[in-house]
Amino acid sequence: MEKYHKTDICPIENENERDENYVGSNTCIDSSRTKDNYRLLFRNSSYTDFINARISELNLPKAPRKDAVLMASFVVGSDRKFFKGLDEDEQNRFFRDCTKFFAERYGRRNIISAVVHNDETTPHMHLNLIPIKDGRLCAKDLLNRNELSKLQTDFYEQVGKCWGLQRGKEGSTVSHLSTAEFKAKCIVDEAWDKSTEILSSAGKRVQAELATMEKAVQKADEHFTETMKEISTAKAERDKIIEERNAEADYTQALEDAKQGKFAFSKSGLRNQIVVLTAEVKRLEEVVDRQQKDNGFLYKEVQELSKDKDKFNKMSRAYTLFREREPEAFTRAFHRAPSIVGAFIPKDEPIANLGKSRLRQIEEEIEREKSPKPTNKKFNSKGD
Repeated sequence: MEKYHKTDICPIENENERDENYVGSNTCIDSSRTKDNYRLLFRNSSYTDFINARISELNLPKAPRKDAVLMASFVVGSDRKFFKGLDEDEQNRFFRDCTKFFAERYGRRNIISAVVHNDETTPHMHLNLIPIKDGRLCAKDLLNRNELSKLQTDFYEQVGKCWGLQRGKEGSTVSHLSTAEFKAKCIVDEAWDKSTEILSSAGKRVQAELATMEKAVQKADEHFTETMKEISTAKAERDKIIEERNAEADYTQALEDAKQGKFAFSKSGLRNQIVVLTAEVKRLEEVVDRQQKDNGFLYKEVQELSKDKDKFNKMSRAYTLFREREPEAFTRAFHRAPSIVGAFIPKDEPIANLGKSRLRQIEEEIEREKSPKPTNKKFNSKGD
């Protein structure tokens, strides 16, 4: 609660009744949300005019002193958690219940304004009233410490308890907060709430990140274990290959020594020579068996070729006799089918050279043999 003199009223009105263009010292005002502010009492005059009109109705014997308290301003609200649990209609009803309490306690005609601000950190209401009692200004009687304590108790019983609020510690020596102190406290409370939310969110995020890291570590551990198994298997395979290569080298040397008649004198050396000689015998047996099979195939082919060669030799002798005894007929046969007849003539041996006239004669003979022979017919003349 704050008490204001005549010269203080106008700045308070400008701050309470502000619009989007208001510029003040309060850096917590969000002008984009000023449109959400609203009034619960509607007055057609300014705060100063309303106060002057109301005082004139009192018919005071003399004008109020210059330092007289003409307006008492109450900031009504709660913490951010309380308003977070209310929807818009419930919030409106809460502030209307608060306004009704002050109107019934101090008189509705004495309430200057009731303005709800939603453009700061926490919703709150500025309720301004003229401290009038028994037809006179009496701020000292209405706004002293005992009256304010009683006001707080009655407010809790009639309003706060219905909305689940708690009363401040009764009989406390802590002084009441000024409007600026109350707003600062709201800012601190909201900052604390936000920091708590941030820490909670950060804690959850850290836990999530830790869980992710644990999974990653577990996966890496599994991958490491699998990799170590693969390395162990690879090393075993490598050792086996090296052992086989060493054994193969030993066997190779043992075989070479055995071929040259160099026999080992140690048990291991003799064992190696026996092993390689046994393997070599087995290999040679397989080679012999394979060669025998190949020789069988070759023998059959030789027999077939021998038969073909006999046939060829017989035909060749026949053509040779034919050529020797009938050279002209052979030559004529050669000219008719040189590819067939030539196969039986050695490459370097020339065909019998027949003169062109003789060749011509042969051709004529062939033509005559092909052409039909003329028949001799006798014709009788008419005179016979």
